[in-house]
This record gives sequence, C-alpha cells and structure tokens, in this order.
Amino acid sequence: MDEELIRFVDHARDKGMDHATIRQLLTSAGWNEKDVAEVICTRDLDLAIPQPTKTGPAPMRSARRSPSPWPRRAREAFLHLLTFGALFTWAGNVIFLFFSCINFALPDPAWRISQSVTDETVSAMRGALASLIVAFPLFLILWHFLLREVHRDPDKAKGAIRRWLLYLTLFVGAITLAGDVMTLIYFLLEGQLTLRLVLKAAVLFLIAGSLVLYLAFTLRSETDTAR
Repeated sequence: MDEELIRFVDHARDKGMDHATIRQLLTSAGWNEKDVAEVICTRDLDLAIPQPTKTGPAPMRSARRSPSPWPRRAREAFLHLLTFGALFTWAGNVIFLFFSCINFALPDPAWRISQSVTDETVSAMRGALASLIVAFPLFLILWHFLLREVHRDPDKAKGAIRRWLLYLTLFVGAITLAGDVMTLIYFLLEGQLTLRLVLKAAVLFLIAGSLVLYLAFTLRSETDTAR
C-alpha cells in the first residue's frame, strides 16, 4: 500500500472526517477506489482482507439440446398402427372365409343362389385369402419385434399408443363376444337356432375370444413387468 495514501487517511481520520468523504476526495483526485477501500479498512481491522481463491471459468453448458422424443414416438405409432392394422385384417378375413365355407357347406334352403352370386363369393374369398397371406406373416413379424423391444426396455410397455391400441382391441373383442352371445340367445328364444348359425357363432367366439385372452394376458404381463 502507498505510504502517502496511508498518511493522508490517518490525517483525515484524526480531523474527524468520515470514511465516505475520505473515499470521495481520494477517488476524485485519481486514486484507485480499490486501494482507497483497502487502506480505510485495514486501519480499522486487525485482519488483512482475504483474497478470493482463483477458480477456472464456469463450465459452459452444452449448446446441444436433448433429442426430441417426437421421432421416436412417430416410429412407435407407425409400427403399432401397422401391427394392429394387420391383426384386424387377419381376423376379419379369417372370419369371412369361415363364414363363406359354412354358407357353401350348409346353404340356407330359403335362399336361391345364382351362379353370379357364387362367382362373386368365390372371388371375394380369393381376395380374403390373399389379404390373409400377407397380413398374418406381417403381424407375426411386427408383433415379435415389438415384444422383443418391450423385453429389452420395459418402459416401452407404458407407451400411450400401445396401451390405447391394446385396450381398443380388447374393447372391440369384448363387444363382439357379447354380440355373439346375444345373437345366439335371441335365435334360441325365437326357435330359429340352426346348425349353420351355431357354427358361425362358434367361429366368431373362438377367434375373438382367443384374441381377447391373448392380448389381455400380454397387457397384464407387461404391466407387471413395468412396475
């Protein structure tokens, strides 16, 4: 510290001048404010002013943003919509093929079926069979892939699109089963229950019931795993 500065501060204090006035006089004369404050403080304090520990610059936060979840969600939505679309296509065409076979095996005596109607039905069965050949392997491949992803990362079982489609499929299956049973009971009460109707109801109950049971079991096991 400058000896001249120290002598002036001591002299000003002896004359009764306050610290603010001393600081103002010295800084207006060109003295460094830090040196003035240090001299004034050291005249009243027995402990020297501590110097701050030098530290490196604060680490800058990465400018890169966290990746957006939307591409991943769009991918999951695409795979699940394609999977369940293939499932509904497969189930609908299987039911149609069985119903058509039952109609041919047990024709209704009250209906007069022309050759043109038969040809249209056979053509529709070919279309259903073609859809079935494509949809069923596609569903198996995609469903196996999705199950493997859930097995690797159980948190994916909590995905909104997966839960919505699973519960929607269970809802459709439950409504189908309820409607199937109600139809059987109605025709039974009407006295018009035939073997043809019973076979169709059995096919519908078997396919819809199997899907409901399998998806319900899958949903329950995934829920237990994700906890």
